[in-house]
Amino acid sequence: GVDGTQSATGVHHIPENSMESPDTSHFKWMLSPRCPGKTDVSSTPSWYGVTLDGRSLSTPMGQQLAVPSKSLAYMIAAEWDAQTTQLQPTNMPFMTLACTVLDQAALHPDVYQDEALKYLPTDTTCFWADPTEDRLLYRKQEQAWKKIHEFCTERLGASPSCAMGMEGLLMSRKRGTAKPYVGLPHPAELVEAATTWTESLDAWQLVALSSINSQAKSFLVGYAMLESQHKDAPPCPFPDIEQAMEASRVEEEFQISIWGLVEGGHDYDRLNCSIQLHAANLFAKTILLDNTP
Repeated sequence: GVDGTQSATGVHHIPENSMESPDTSHFKWMLSPRCPGKTDVSSTPSWYGVTLDGRSLSTPMGQQLAVPSKSLAYMIAAEWDAQTTQLQPTNMPFMTLACTVLDQAALHPDVYQDEALKYLPTDTTCFWADPTEDRLLYRKQEQAWKKIHEFCTERLGASPSCAMGMEGLLMSRKRGTAKPYVGLPHPAELVEAATTWTESLDAWQLVALSSINSQAKSFLVGYAMLESQHKDAPPCPFPDIEQAMEASRVEEEFQISIWGLVEGGHDYDRLNCSIQLHAANLFAKTILLDNTP
């Protein structure tokens, strides 16, 4: 910890009836871990907190820090123990995600649901280079995105719309009352399935999805990463998170390969993307594994 000691290793169990939280059934339901795409809660979770110098940690809004996973509690404790003379919140992604769940997403899930779905019409993986104009970039996009689209087509029941080159810019424009939004017009079946899936997520998964979406600029990347975590899903299109990172940065990495890397810019972007994707994936997976048979 900041005092040079292992001061945050006190992970403790929190009885459910002692948790201080808004007295709403919806709040508790949003905090109940469940498989993506399902609304039933299989079991009552066990809650764990972290102590710092013998005192229980709280969120920025003053709520008791409580997570439904003993493993996650130890991961948060390890983040606190890794701090030195000054706190570095950027080095504490699990603490950040957990606090966001408790202070924001569980109380206002509709905000996070709407924000996640806004990435669908402007999904990065749906805007491809024209192969007649930029064959190399098109090939890289195909290698990174083809399996994502196959996975999402199988799970969502319809293929995402795609556009190439200038066609994508034209198709994504607003058109008055006929098309009052920016982005591609995906099949209604896909949009409905994506909406139903997003609304089924618990608050832990919603925050993980939000973190992934913001880095990948893609709803489909986040969907593939979370949907493939439960046992009934087909294999994830990303064998490892590094490939998810590559899918999130196809065009940036292509430009770097041509024009070179800017130190203090591109390298930090790579690092931040890697940290956020790894943290969000592990955050959601740890809670799911600790709360499913």
